[in-house]
Amino acid sequence: MRPRVMIPAAIALVLPLAFRALPADIKPLTLFQRAGRSPWIIYGETVRGDHRFAEIKVVEVIKGSYSRESFRIIFKLENFLRDSWEEKMGFAAGERAVFFLKRYETDREDGKLDDWMKAEDLFAQAFGAQGKFPLPEEGSAAYLEALREFARVGAITDPAARDDAVLNFIRSSNPHLLDAGLERIIEERLAGPGQVPELLRLSDSPRDSVRLNALQSLGQVAEDLHAAGRKLENHADVVDLLKAKAIGDGGDIYRAEAVRVVAALSGNEERPFLERLAKEDRSQLVRYEAGRAVLALGPR
Repeated sequence: MRPRVMIPAAIALVLPLAFRALPADIKPLTLFQRAGRSPWIIYGETVRGDHRFAEIKVVEVIKGSYSRESFRIIFKLENFLRDSWEEKMGFAAGERAVFFLKRYETDREDGKLDDWMKAEDLFAQAFGAQGKFPLPEEGSAAYLEALREFARVGAITDPAARDDAVLNFIRSSNPHLLDAGLERIIEERLAGPGQVPELLRLSDSPRDSVRLNALQSLGQVAEDLHAAGRKLENHADVVDLLKAKAIGDGGDIYRAEAVRVVAALSGNEERPFLERLAKEDRSQLVRYEAGRAVLALGPR
């Protein structure tokens, strides 16, 4: 018989917490994710939010079918039932926001809804407090344009056509569409040689997140080409542009990312360049990345 292991009471109390998500571990959903997972998206203005239900006047139905002039959101009960780390929902009269909505779901074991829960104008916020996105006074039009496009693309049933629509986001002048496009392209590994010119252009963006995501997308394209034994038609020109970024003044994290892309695209062809960076570059991060690439190439 195996001896019992006694766990001190203090440790026994802490152990369950170690396996629970902490607030810092919860990454907010992007607007694209919220749009894709919500049955209804309605842009509206809060009429009153101090009662059991918040009353919202409809400004625009972005996704889903809804024909009434207003709707209600059940939130006080949801606030009571929420986890301690979840943000509390609140509504201020006159506030305009985009609401990501679902039908109210009862917590009854039998799953049945009381009659008042079945009202056509009654909703719950999807994703708790993330189900409301207040629009800023400036720039609200760009957010609304992006959400309309997210809803349109999400309704495309053909996977190839939907992927093409997402790839087109990176050609948009709308920053929210552009950000969503790059994020989805990286997550789903959508980019190919046809996106290289656009990604190179974006790698010079004044916005840090765009530059980094564009370089990471280029890295994925380079890895896929290497795995397939293929090269870009303008391979040498692209490599020269990336080498210039690797030794330029664009910031160490971006320079290191450019090194990764050069290594993935060229391999042994650029060994001397990578070896020189590994020994002489001013940045430890770039030296490390170049050295890692040289090791991956193996002995001469």
